[in-house]
Amino acid sequence: MLKPYEYNRIKALTFDLVNIYHSVNDKSTVSAVYAQVVSEILLLTDLPEVKNFLSAIDGPKLSRDQAEKLLLDLKSLVEPFPLMTENQMRKTFKKVKKLKIPATTLWDMREVTYFAWNEVSSGRKYILTADGRGFYGTMSGSMKNICAICKKTSIVTQFLAVTKTGSDGTYTKNGTYICLDSDKCNQQIQSIQGLNQFLEIIREK
Repeated sequence: MLKPYEYNRIKALTFDLVNIYHSVNDKSTVSAVYAQVVSEILLLTDLPEVKNFLSAIDGPKLSRDQAEKLLLDLKSLVEPFPLMTENQMRKTFKKVKKLKIPATTLWDMREVTYFAWNEVSSGRKYILTADGRGFYGTMSGSMKNICAICKKTSIVTQFLAVTKTGSDGTYTKNGTYICLDSDKCNQQIQSIQGLNQFLEIIREK
């Protein structure tokens, strides 16, 4: 099975290859780029279906529409995000009173590396990870910058979470800038590294 972010990486590499096919005339350059794409994708997975996909995209006549159809077939190999039930979510965020849970049926779980939603009334963002952990923090403002999770330029917000509470009642907040729109962020993630680094910053110490 593929992880959603691995599928996103394959998708990005495929469209990069299509662009090369239609913009570069030098056959040796095209062959080198194709070999590089194959090498990187096989580092992610060596599933037989993926090897068949790589054979199917080997050809300078490949159009973007054809690539999209091949990628859609490949999407069936993506492991859906293991979404919690509503009761499990409430237990995960047991410190939060009157937790407002979004309509999860609107999400395609094969596109989700982390599940998150914004609560406008409280100015909070809630985050659930594939291993069942839950985090939340406050959002502040919005601007165009690089997201710490997906590493892409996007409309980001400053996310701050309480990471340490002292015996004297003082507390420390840590955070960074992440996509305001978590749905878009998930579509842009091509590596798990950014998410792991972000979660390390905001976890309780």
